[in-house]
Amino acid sequence: MPDAPVTYEGNEQTVGNGPAVMGSVHGSVTTNIINYGVLDGEAEGTIAKPRFREGPYPPEEVDDRLRDFVVPPSYALCREVLEGRRVLLLRGESGSGMSTAAFALLREVTGDGRIVGLDSSIDLTGWTPSSTGGYVVQGIVPEAGERLDEVALNQLTGHLRAKDAYLVVIVNRMIALPRAIGSWCRPHIAPSPRDVARSRLKGLADAGTLSAEQLREAAGLLDLPSFKEYLADGRPPVVGVDGAEELSEVAAGRRTLQEAADNLRIGTAEEAGKLLDTVRRSVDDLALTAAVALLEEQDRSVVERFAARLRPLIGARGTQPPPEEASDDLLGRDIGDRLAKVEARLLPRTAGTSRGYRYWSEPVVFRGKHLAEQVLRRLWLDYEGFSDVLVAWIGELPYEPGVDRVAGRRIGQVLCLASGSDVLRQLDVFASSRRSWHRRLAAHALGEAVQDTVLSAAVRAQLRQWSRLKEVEKRCTVAETCAGSLGLALPEFALGLLSTVLDGRGEPLDDDVSKAVSAALGVLLTEGANRERVVGRLTDWLGEQPETARRTYAVRAVQGLCSSSGFPMINRAGVRRTTLADLFADSWEVLVPLVLAALDDDQLHGAMARGLVTVETSLGPDGSPAMEAFLGAMLRASGGSRGLRRLLFARLRDRSSAPAGEGVR
Repeated sequence: MPDAPVTYEGNEQTVGNGPAVMGSVHGSVTTNIINYGVLDGEAEGTIAKPRFREGPYPPEEVDDRLRDFVVPPSYALCREVLEGRRVLLLRGESGSGMSTAAFALLREVTGDGRIVGLDSSIDLTGWTPSSTGGYVVQGIVPEAGERLDEVALNQLTGHLRAKDAYLVVIVNRMIALPRAIGSWCRPHIAPSPRDVARSRLKGLADAGTLSAEQLREAAGLLDLPSFKEYLADGRPPVVGVDGAEELSEVAAGRRTLQEAADNLRIGTAEEAGKLLDTVRRSVDDLALTAAVALLEEQDRSVVERFAARLRPLIGARGTQPPPEEASDDLLGRDIGDRLAKVEARLLPRTAGTSRGYRYWSEPVVFRGKHLAEQVLRRLWLDYEGFSDVLVAWIGELPYEPGVDRVAGRRIGQVLCLASGSDVLRQLDVFASSRRSWHRRLAAHALGEAVQDTVLSAAVRAQLRQWSRLKEVEKRCTVAETCAGSLGLALPEFALGLLSTVLDGRGEPLDDDVSKAVSAALGVLLTEGANRERVVGRLTDWLGEQPETARRTYAVRAVQGLCSSSGFPMINRAGVRRTTLADLFADSWEVLVPLVLAALDDDQLHGAMARGLVTVETSLGPDGSPAMEAFLGAMLRASGGSRGLRRLLFARLRDRSSAPAGEGVR
């Protein structure tokens, strides 16, 4: 390994040969970061699958959504409208399971056909389906809903029937629609939470998580008064899922019945208010409460250290009551007592793995299942200036693996409940930070916020604005946002942003920007449906003027694809390296324009020629027809390509010079 500085956030050392080992001791836990020169401090975990998509939903994702589906009472009437009119406007409350019902309806009427997501702001009066199958708009915006009238829907029905397609439009109950289109509308009536709980338990048993005996025990517990009340009719279906998961823990012996009941009972907005009233006069307790709310399920050492850093910021908000008389207790409360005071507890110690090393972990959680979200929402939105305290606190924290992902998603969920035109303002400090984990935190928050039907347009506008700035940090944040669920949900939008990010107003290609863009493209390449898009964009960038940042980046990316290591050359959670051989095996047709462009490029001709040899070798003895078909397709599309002629002459020379019996395929 060449001598080069390798950094781990604020710490730096020089690595010669072999790994760099850095460590710190927290209590009885020693944390070692083994850095082989390619790690960049990325958070642990995989990319969260988006709730909404624009484009085809992977079939396995639809299967997963429908695994424990419970037919709602309104299902038959909705199916009747969808089958007859091809368009269904499904109205109901947010969180009532409308999306799942929409997928089930489309899966049934299309006979397992593909399901494509459409933009919530789409003008359906001018839209036509591109192919057969099902289409879904998950939460149409009011402006788009206002444009729907009887004439538009009749025309839309005709277009859908011509393509043998179906469309479900999910409409929030608060959005007004013209009375004349009532025959296309049906209300969604949510299934009973008890039915959802039973279905979820059965699904856990089918997956092997519960034995038949444990399933019977858990199902029998549904009739206990505490759970029966929790699963009462009229509550949202998600409480059925929560109840089933708690009872499965009881049946498996990992939780007592009382713990399960408390976990469900305490996780409400009312309980969050009671907790904050209890801790509001204690700096220690309030700091610990806020730390758990933001970092739930992180190790106790992380939560304790972060709470200690928050105490002086909270203390500056007001005068504390006079201390009690001094005592001889020099230890104070232990962690168990302190956590109990804030309705939190330690989970059993388990061994975890991070970046190739193992360590002990004792995660901290609230006793209430959703108490963290409720507490953070109250702290962030209901108490003047407290969100600024939390932002300042996060800005001072040292990096801990996973904090950017956990805190970012929590903040994003809170922003979806906030109001005002400057709802994204507080992310600016993280997006413009020189610390990469701050930028990733902002990216995770934006990835959550963009899936909110109201905030989505504002998030997209903010990302477009940042992508055009000369400021490297903001452009890195845009690329990091595309390297998450946003990229998978909005692939075309993400590729457009990445193209602008690389432009940099004529500036040379920045290494941090290059890494962030590589992470985003690596995430997109994990799904086969995006490969043609990514390859096409790299081909476009190769065709730009020499020395531009986009062309420089495309040359590096193609060199990575042609190498044995693959592209991208970074270690990131959720990113899988892809080689030319991988793309060829998936669908060689998408490679034709890129390969022709690379062969005509003096910088890339040799790398691409070697890459094609590797591809041919990987195909084995039976791969010759595929390679010949690929070469034939390139010949037809080449238009007299000089680079392709060079390649073919080289292959001919190799065949001619090879000893008898050892000809090149």
